[in-house]
Amino acid sequence: MKRSTIILTIIFLAFAIVSCKSKKEQNLPDEVESILEEIEDLPQGTADPKKVFSIEQGYVKYRNLAAGQEMTREWWFDDYGKKQFEDNFMTIMGQKAGGYTLVLDGFRYTWSYDESEGSKMKFYSSAATDYENISAKDKERYGIEKHGYEEVAGKRCLKVTVEKPMKATVWVWESIPLKTVSSFGGQEVIMEAIEISTSTESSKFELPAGVNFVES
Repeated sequence: MKRSTIILTIIFLAFAIVSCKSKKEQNLPDEVESILEEIEDLPQGTADPKKVFSIEQGYVKYRNLAAGQEMTREWWFDDYGKKQFEDNFMTIMGQKAGGYTLVLDGFRYTWSYDESEGSKMKFYSSAATDYENISAKDKERYGIEKHGYEEVAGKRCLKVTVEKPMKATVWVWESIPLKTVSSFGGQEVIMEAIEISTSTESSKFELPAGVNFVES
């Protein structure tokens, strides 16, 4: 399965919005459904296929702004992205609302804070997309343009715009998007890193006790 680091980040933003709603309200926007249908045809990375990202491990804390709501994403990864853990949440009336995602041993697990049941599905990854050396074919096919370098959270990032399958501007460091600006339903959606570390916490990459995962 071919996946683009940038496009998957945009899709994450939509899932982040959905994850903060109640289970009865969890319907993906039509825009996201159409993007998911195109995942199979996204550009392939040119780096080592064993590496999802260009650095071995790290931690990034993001602030997400969407539809007037502010969300936080804390993300840890190890083994070049083969292991990942996310905590996505909003603070409502002083209380955290959200859930977790764990990528481990080729599977993706998701569960909410207050649920004893979660989901499990096969996780497909590809090599990190090297936007420094993107092919002319992919540049034309997806409307990819490079716009020099800008600093985000203290890191020198390549600024890239993408036209297809949806428009977005992304600032990329070591194959990791540190800032993304896109639009869903006419609303601007912004994800921006506010804290970065090249170390991680090994205890994050463990399945939680007391949660039953149903495979789909």
